Amino acid sequence: MAYRPVGYPPRQQRKGLGVTTLVLGIAALVTLLVCGLGVVVAIAGLIVGTIAVVRDNGRGMAVTGMVLSALALLIAIAAGVWFFSRVAPCSDRSRYPTKADRDHCLEHRVPFFRATETPVPGGH
Repeated sequence: MAYRPVGYPPRQQRKGLGVTTLVLGIAALVTLLVCGLGVVVAIAGLIVGTIAVVRDNGRGMAVTGMVLSALALLIAIAAGVWFFSRVAPCSDRSRYPTKADRDHCLEHRVPFFRATETPVPGGH
């Protein structure tokens, strides 16, 4: 422990990395709905949070941000597992031989999916 000369105020605790981690954790949860962008933000939050904890730079906020980032990753994994479990059966070409059959399966199994017409090159 370093001694300070008498009359000098104590050094301020640095919290920049902790604040950054907390912001990244919140942003990860919010941006999960934007095509999975929250996964990238959550990974960045975990990396910055680890650095903040090791450097003792806003440790409390960093831990909170890391928990939020981990929660965002868990939600993304659960959503991915749910989505692929719903979509995978529709790719069975023996049960659904045509694109229209597969599209109908997807419309039935995934509530937000709506098939669209594929444009034919040179067609009207």
